[in-house]
Amino acid sequence: MSALRQRTYLPRLVTALSIALALAPAWAFAEDKPVAPVFVQPVLTNFVEAPAPESLPTRGPVDVVVVLDLDESGVPGKVELKTSAGGEDAAAYDEAAIAAVKQFRFRPGTADGKPVPVRVTYRYRFVLRPAPPVEPVATSPAPVSDASAPDLAAPASELARVPFSGQVLRAGDRTPLSGVSVTADDSELELITDANGRFAFPSLPIGKRIFKLRSGEIIGSEIKLELKAGKRLEVTWYPAGKERYTSTVRGKRVVQETVEYVLSGDEVRRIPGTQGDTLKAVQNLPGVARSAFGGGQIAVWGSSPGDTRSYVDGVAIPLLFHFGGLRSTINSEIIENLRFLPGGYSADYGRGTGGVILVETKRPRADGIHGFVQVDLIDGSLMLEGKLAKNLSFSVGGRRSWIDGLLPLFTTSDFQLSPVYYDYQARLSWRATPRDDVDVLLFGSDDVVNIQLKRPDPALSAALNSHNYYHRALVKWTHRFAHGATLTVTPSAGYDVPFNISAQFGNIPIKIDARTAVYSLRAVARIPITRWLRLDAGLDFEGNRVDVSAFAPTMGPPREGDGNMVGGPSSFSKIDASYFIHRVAPYLISEFSFLDGKISISPQLRLETYAFSSFQAGQEYSHAYFRPEPRLQLRFGVHPRIALKFAVGTYNQVPDAVALTPGFGTPSVKPIIGVHYVGGIEAKPWTGGFVQAQLFYKDISDLIVRGRGVNDPLYTNDGRGRVYGADLLVRQELWKGFFGWLSYTVSRSERKDDAQDPWRVFRLDQTHIFTLIGSYKLPKGYQVGLRFRVVTGNPVTPVRGAYFNNNDGGYTPVYGDTYSGRLATFHQLDLRFDKAWTFNRWKLSVYLDIQNLYYAKNPEGIAYNYDFSQSQPITGLPFLPVFGLRGDF
Repeated sequence: MSALRQRTYLPRLVTALSIALALAPAWAFAEDKPVAPVFVQPVLTNFVEAPAPESLPTRGPVDVVVVLDLDESGVPGKVELKTSAGGEDAAAYDEAAIAAVKQFRFRPGTADGKPVPVRVTYRYRFVLRPAPPVEPVATSPAPVSDASAPDLAAPASELARVPFSGQVLRAGDRTPLSGVSVTADDSELELITDANGRFAFPSLPIGKRIFKLRSGEIIGSEIKLELKAGKRLEVTWYPAGKERYTSTVRGKRVVQETVEYVLSGDEVRRIPGTQGDTLKAVQNLPGVARSAFGGGQIAVWGSSPGDTRSYVDGVAIPLLFHFGGLRSTINSEIIENLRFLPGGYSADYGRGTGGVILVETKRPRADGIHGFVQVDLIDGSLMLEGKLAKNLSFSVGGRRSWIDGLLPLFTTSDFQLSPVYYDYQARLSWRATPRDDVDVLLFGSDDVVNIQLKRPDPALSAALNSHNYYHRALVKWTHRFAHGATLTVTPSAGYDVPFNISAQFGNIPIKIDARTAVYSLRAVARIPITRWLRLDAGLDFEGNRVDVSAFAPTMGPPREGDGNMVGGPSSFSKIDASYFIHRVAPYLISEFSFLDGKISISPQLRLETYAFSSFQAGQEYSHAYFRPEPRLQLRFGVHPRIALKFAVGTYNQVPDAVALTPGFGTPSVKPIIGVHYVGGIEAKPWTGGFVQAQLFYKDISDLIVRGRGVNDPLYTNDGRGRVYGADLLVRQELWKGFFGWLSYTVSRSERKDDAQDPWRVFRLDQTHIFTLIGSYKLPKGYQVGLRFRVVTGNPVTPVRGAYFNNNDGGYTPVYGDTYSGRLATFHQLDLRFDKAWTFNRWKLSVYLDIQNLYYAKNPEGIAYNYDFSQSQPITGLPFLPVFGLRGDF
């Protein structure tokens, strides 16, 4: 066997094992073949009329919406009120509707031909029926009257009837509106639009008619039309929709996370300071530290930014934001919802001691061709989506920056900064069978940054060029079984260049090029065992081949724990190395529910296996670790609107690329271990209101630090860390045109690089983080919002003095204790104004997003003069207005 095959034997074995484990759930359910039809809706067979309250003549039609559970025989069981009639006498209507619905009878719904329990939402409408006419006294029997017969005394032109049909689409984006009530001339004849927004009257009398449209999703409309004899009329109506900020839930997860924040794209698109970027909204949630200069770092509960992992449809991505955090690498328009888990999360995710950001993309629309075009001062983007065939839809989009053309206007001739970025997304969604969905997603991101600093002395000039990018391709197959279980399998592959730099600092050249081939497989089976037990059984596999070519300082780039490094590099290393990292983790999540779901207990286990091998001339390394990660989540519903939550779990994190690279790091360093403890409470004290608060503690061991002794390796696992604190979120969903939230975090994050060292804070330790966000919808398409933030300044290492160094002919600073000082408190106010014009088939909107409205000169660092005797703060973002224009169709 060749040397190369010997070196890669263990990773290949792990890969084969992971694929076998991923396919195991599919084999377990292979005998369950889909049978059409999958599901047949229940049909109402016995309607019971409710007695109308006395106020009906003065109120007109009144709607009450209820949710009822039907058993296998079609008999209603539990009936709950979903939408009240409203008004002072709402109780009378609500009680009458519920009493009548309990007497309904249905032909039961079926799954694969077998009766099954079904939950139904039903709207009960109270309408005023005209009193029957008083019949005249006659000596002979009166003729039989037909309610549908025409009035024989009416003119002949009124006796003619014609069919009338149409479709109701929301103005602006042409979304079909289902459940819209369509009535003609205040009559009792009412139709409800179907899933495609369509309705059809078999026949209506000709002449002038008034049609009314009513729904909770639209602003009520009245349309006047004239029906003419001998002409069938089909119309398309475009009522104005009521904009709602809600998240879309496609399926119930087995476990509800102890700490979880779910945001939809609609909800966060107009938050000031984000320029409509959904992922940037994460930086405003509790537990997230403020990144310097408005950048894109996500530091959660005191952990370093690299400790938090980001996923798109279950596939990990290396970069969440473009250069400087200006934009996320995933276009907000393809995001269905965003889940942020700061800690204590379930066993289906791991490999990080920080938080998890989960992006779920949405299926393309299949009701026509739609899209948008958007431009602002930073970049331009566009997207197109629609239906290709009966069960096949697509979406494709892209974005490109042009800030490289604007920045030279704000920089000097001596300093030039030229960043360019782009990203793309393309998706196909196929409903292969009633039980099978297949989605193909291609996406990627590319950033190029060129920096030049010219000085009269060539030794002080500098140039830096970087080109970082990633590309991903994934296929997601979801199968739904007859007994309620689901199986999802997501293989993916990609190619990354997370670190590519060529630089020249005076006479010192530096070049680092790291290229990664990535491949992964995620499979999960969600299985309802009984009414009180559900299981998630899955496998999470990730593989990487990394090729590194570098000539750079041996100490590598600065890292957490270095403090301030004095002087230039003492030595350089030149390497060409390749290494493999394979991580495979089968996991099992169970949830036991008691007392109708008021109490849930979720024991979980994740078995993480990490295999590493590397080779270069004269050096070979190979080792593996097996780390069980037990986790437990508890939830107690002490009140219908209040729940207590607790979680504890173990998490492991693979060493970063620099620490593993031979020549720059120590390939034998072990994974970092973190244990999370979380306890909190969540409540829904008012309509649309949500309050969540928790205490948290993280214990971090085997922290990777630089070796201190002459004979020590470059990196060791001698460090320790701890993070403790509390955070609060008070959130209001859209209510009378307003939505917003308040978040506050108080925490302390500390570390020590050796057992004998005193505790000191992490680089991004921020004691207090306060954020206030509010947005209000005004009439005629106007909207205004604000964001106000107050954050404790970042830690800095103070300069105590300086001495003249004869070796390099300059002053060398003398530093105090690492991170023993702090910058001044950060505070900033951002505003956003939106205006939309809605037409039948498209919508035009403009926005002005203003950051740092009152031009707070927030310090982001400290600059010193030549002998360190004087200093001044380096301020962050100035007053920054961003104007944008967008068209949707």
